[in-house]
Amino acid sequence: MRRGRGYTLAESLVAMVLLAVGLLGAASAVLQALRHERVAADRAAAVRTAESLAEELRLAARPDGRALLSVTGVTPAVACADHAPSCAAETSAAAALADAEAVIRRALPSPARLQVRVPAAEHPSYRIEIRWPDGGLEPARIVLAAGP
Repeated sequence: MRRGRGYTLAESLVAMVLLAVGLLGAASAVLQALRHERVAADRAAAVRTAESLAEELRLAARPDGRALLSVTGVTPAVACADHAPSCAAETSAAAALADAEAVIRRALPSPARLQVRVPAAEHPSYRIEIRWPDGGLEPARIVLAAGP
């Protein structure tokens, strides 16, 4: 008896299983690449926002050379109570902070958080920290030290 020239059922099933495993591996690699792209885009948005805020703080310097306290959440009126000519700078800094918070709400996954700290009120230096969830156990974050 002569054997046929086609594939057996077992050979066809093995080929289909190998093809399915290969396609699942490729799909997993594509999904991982998309996740990494999203994480990189989030990090880039956070860095751009922090750098922009740092530049705004450099431009809105107080005339007396002290740190802008309104970026820490203090109202501009309270922040400039000790030096009236600084009120315009404090108001500018508060507006820059509000703009940066709005950008973060639009660009990063919720609940993203922006925090600005002033190490010493006598010196215009700032620590800008942005945190956001990135799907890992710990939230992603960037920290930028800014000063004159």
